[in-house]
Amino acid sequence: MTLAAKAPEERRRRILQAAIDVLRARGFSGTRVADIAAAAGTSPALVLYHFSSLGDVLVAALESVDEQYYADLDAAEATDPRDRLVQMAALAAEGGPAFGDWQLWLEVWVRARHDERIDKLRRSLDQRWRDELANVIDVGISLGVLSSQTPKASAVRLAALMDGLAVQVVLDEPLMDPGQMLELWLDGAALELGTPASDLRNRVRST
Repeated sequence: MTLAAKAPEERRRRILQAAIDVLRARGFSGTRVADIAAAAGTSPALVLYHFSSLGDVLVAALESVDEQYYADLDAAEATDPRDRLVQMAALAAEGGPAFGDWQLWLEVWVRARHDERIDKLRRSLDQRWRDELANVIDVGISLGVLSSQTPKASAVRLAALMDGLAVQVVLDEPLMDPGQMLELWLDGAALELGTPASDLRNRVRST
């Protein structure tokens, strides 16, 4: 059965996965609709049937990988907020499919300055990440295992730290790799939230 003959939702899913793979490898500026079609084993016309433009593809790709990130996080079923914090960092830095998607985020950050729709998506997903961090911090404070006078501000600072470290990894900075990114972020989280860095690092190994 060819891709064209498959059910519309299955066609869209396969085209979207192909688009994610191509965008990761080539970046937005290096990607053509024809490249996505070739990777999906279909025609450019069918790609544009499901996604009206490359911008539409980028939006759908980021929405898809973001949903996968939170699905992976929820599947871990962490009950201790410190474990949840560690799992959030590990999935973003060196575990699961999310790490490869920092390349997509770099594309979004650049294009968001000139595309209102992409900027709206960026703001929404950034806020979701900060809200998740703030919620974990609030739970940790209520249990007495984390501390912060300004939980929302702590979430913003930790989100910004993750973004900055990720940029260095994507740009292949010699002294930065995914493992170092994870350790530095956990060190920052420990300082921000009044918990031992050694404890967070040990939780990475235990999970």
